[in-house]
Formats: sequence, structure tokens, C-alpha cells
Amino acid sequence: MSGRAVRDDRLRDFLPPVRAVSYANAQNIDALFSESEPQISLKEEFLAVVGGGGHVLLDFGRELHGGIRLSVYTFAGESVRLRLGESVGEASAELGEKHAANDHGLRDVSVRLSDYSDMEFMQSGFRFFRLDVPENCVLKLKSVKAVFVHTPSERIGSFACSDERVNEIFQTAAYTAELCMQTYLWDGIKRDRLVWIGDMYPETAAVLALYGGDPVIKRSLEFEKARRPVPDWMNGFPTYSLWWIIILHELYEKTGDAAYLAAQKDYFIGLLEAIDGRIDENGRFDFGFSFVDWPTHGRADEEEGVRSLCRMAARKAEALAGVLGGGELAGSICRKISRKCLPVNEAKQVAALKYLSGAELSGREKTLLAAGGGKGFSCFLSGQILAALEETAGAEAALDAMKEYFGGMLDMGATAFWEEFDLEWMKNSAPVTAFPRRGKTDIHGDFGMHCYKGYRKSLCHGWSAGPVPFLFEKILGIRFLSAGGKELEIRPHLGPLAYAEGTYPTACGKLEVSCRKAGGKTEVFVKAPAEIRVRY
Repeated sequence: MSGRAVRDDRLRDFLPPVRAVSYANAQNIDALFSESEPQISLKEEFLAVVGGGGHVLLDFGRELHGGIRLSVYTFAGESVRLRLGESVGEASAELGEKHAANDHGLRDVSVRLSDYSDMEFMQSGFRFFRLDVPENCVLKLKSVKAVFVHTPSERIGSFACSDERVNEIFQTAAYTAELCMQTYLWDGIKRDRLVWIGDMYPETAAVLALYGGDPVIKRSLEFEKARRPVPDWMNGFPTYSLWWIIILHELYEKTGDAAYLAAQKDYFIGLLEAIDGRIDENGRFDFGFSFVDWPTHGRADEEEGVRSLCRMAARKAEALAGVLGGGELAGSICRKISRKCLPVNEAKQVAALKYLSGAELSGREKTLLAAGGGKGFSCFLSGQILAALEETAGAEAALDAMKEYFGGMLDMGATAFWEEFDLEWMKNSAPVTAFPRRGKTDIHGDFGMHCYKGYRKSLCHGWSAGPVPFLFEKILGIRFLSAGGKELEIRPHLGPLAYAEGTYPTACGKLEVSCRKAGGKTEVFVKAPAEIRVRY
């Protein structure tokens, strides 16, 4: 009796490299850049050859998820070394060097090769591939292909505007979210390759804007919920259970899926009971492990960050209570946690959460939010920072900060947005596409903190997709007034942009919005399905 097969609905594309970063004792490397079929035959005339002690370091041109496929003609030797990297430095690093690791996915292996073979190796997030041949060996290769593993979803959401830098940021953020749409919605494609509910919020907001209610969202939510029944917390983090409520609200608002929402009733009410039981009448909470994001962990602003997140979740719960019940519990949480607000001293992301939770910011806190443009951003909470900044300081300030911060990653060679980034890292640093020269730092290997130090840091992390919902919701001004989008409001805030346009998925079909400045006013053109009522 055979077991039940589990089908993988993802696609596998085979991509040739676009350039050789470096090579030694290697001939005819141009053979590897051809788009030849990855099938070996007994007669091959156009082969790349790597001799003993030689190597080849290849660039596939963009961040990918998957592995490597080698079409080997002949190999005289025992084994070769294969390394993947999101940067040139990582692809050439030794295990342990600047935190280079094989955790969550193999990126550094020694393998045996066979004559006339077609073999696949490793699975990770990568852009670069290095192959090293030992002394006294010769490898003849027909091809080296990246095995690009991705989900075949059709993108519906689009955005374009008069600023090409903004367009590039949108496309890169969208691609970041897409790469993390694997069988489940992963936090990152190199590590952790896990379902982290907090990380999922920016990813979910981006996926809903690009694809609508893709099944990967529900599949991921159900996966973790099944493993963490109440009173346990999502992923073991109390704040990640708060993010689950916020995600549930976002999912219902954007899809109008009443059946899925109704199925969450017991868990939803059980979770509200668990949260309410941890907050006393004076607004003090005991969540055990308090966490907003890693940059604020253990710092003075963390408590207000958790409070603000709790207020946000309680407000979303009140909105859902009309369908699910639990309104008294949600109201109790909201009343108790709102009795105490703490000042925000240094963390932009906490100031943003505080504002978005409905609390009033002081003048000092508004100044903190806007100070230094893209300095002090959090990758995880970039969408919240941008949204709060647009509402408190205007669209121009938000767009400028976004261009500075995310544009900094682009300037350092990013083709997907990173797990962590600080503008200060750019000073005297080499991009990910090159080896650092003497006197320069390695933008990937020399920076990072907490759990993402050096090369262990992922250069494709879904929580950095924040620009996607920001551009749709704040710049194009698309606001859902009813679940599924049957009632919409379009209030664009173009700031310095001459025009912006986009398409957006709703439960009734595709929405098209175009905004253009003319004669001191902003003209808005909307094409919507007949079932949708639009205010603008």
C-alpha cells in the first residue's frame, strides 16, 4: 500500500548565468552563458572546462529561490565544492566566516559527480554560484543552470508613476513578496524559510494587493494555528498573536471571504480571552515575552510598541466582532490598554505604531518620525513608518524617505529587499555584486545584529515588502469601505509625482486607477467592475 502523494504546484525554470564574476584555470566559460537544453549527450562539442585547483564564480543577475543543475560531460576526480550566495562575498566564504552557514538550507556542499550526468543540488536563496575543482581533477561541463522554484500566480496588482526610482522600488518590493510565496508564505527564502505570523503581515498586505486572496495566505495561517491552539501564542510570541488578528482583518477586508472568517470564530474569541486575561484594569500587561521587532528588543520604547500593537489589534477585533462576536472582549482590551500610553524616545517604528493605533503623537514624536528621512527605518515595519509619515508629514516626506532607504539597497546591488538594512552601512562599502577592495567594507558580510549577522542575514525577506501596500493605499489612495471592495474610496496623495496609476484586485474584479496633476488639481480616472461603488 503506497502513501498519499503530496503535489508541489510550484514551477521550476532553468536559467543560465549572465556573467562570470571570476574564474581561474578555466577555459571556454562562454559555453555556460548559452540557453542550451540542460540535457547531456554522448557527443558535445561546446564545453566549459575547469581544471585542477580552478574555480568559476557565476552571477545569475537577480535573487532566486531554488538550486543548481549541472550537466556534466566528464569528470576526472572524486568531488567538487559547490557554494551559493546572495552576494559575491557569501558565495566565496568559508563556513563560519562572517557567520556564513548551512542552516535552514544547504549553500556549501562537496558532491560527487558522474560522467554524462544531469544532477541538481542544494536549495536556498541565492544570486551567485561558485564551483571549485580540487587539484589533479578536470571537469567538463555542458551547462550550469539555476533551478528557479516559484509559485505560478498571476499578478493582478500594478503600479507606475512619474518617478522611475519609485517604480523600481515597487517592482523590487513586489518581487520580494513573490519570492517568499512558496508552498507556504515564508519569511525569507534563505532563512528561516518558516511561517512567522508577525513577518506575514507586510507579506500578506503585499500579496493581497498583487494577487488578491491567494491560497498561500490561508494555508500559512492554518498551518501555524493548528500548531498553536489557544491559550498558546502564535510562534510562541504574544505579539505575533496580535498580528494574527490584524492579518485576519486585512484578509476579510480585502477579500470579503465571510466563510473563512466565520471558521475562525472559536479561535478568535479564545485568543481575545487569553489577551484580556493578561491586561489589568490599569492597562499593565503581562505577555511574558514582549517583542515588536529586533531593533527595539530590550530597549526603552519596546513597551509602548507592544501597547500600540495591542491597541491596533483590539481596534481590528472590534471591527470583526460584528461578524464573529467577542465585541465586549475586544472593547475591554481596547479600554484597558488605552489607559496608559508611554512617550516614544527613539524608535520610528514605535512612533508609527502608536499613531496608527489611534493614540495622539506629541510634537516631539512627530519630529522623531520624520527626522533624518530614511535613517532609523525598520525593514519589518517600513510600511507602518511610511503610512504614518504620509499622514503626519505628507506624501513628499514619505516618498523621499522611501527612496532614500529602499533606494540605498538598490544602489548596493539589491534585486530583492533585505532582512535588515541601515543607511550607515553604505559608507565606503562595496555592493553585493563585487568583492570588496582594500579599504572597503562588505555590505553583506560586515554588518548586521541579533539573529541576522553578516552572511547569515537574508537579502530577500518578505517583511521588506512594505512599499507595495503603501503605494497603493497612500499614494493612489485606494481605501476599502466594505469587505471585498464593493464600496471604495479613491483619495490620491501624489506629493511631488506628476502622475500615478495602478491596478488592484477586488472580490468583484480588477480595479484600475489613474491620477494626474493638471491645472493645480489632481484628476482621477477610475475603471471599476459594475458591482463596485467608488467615491473620489
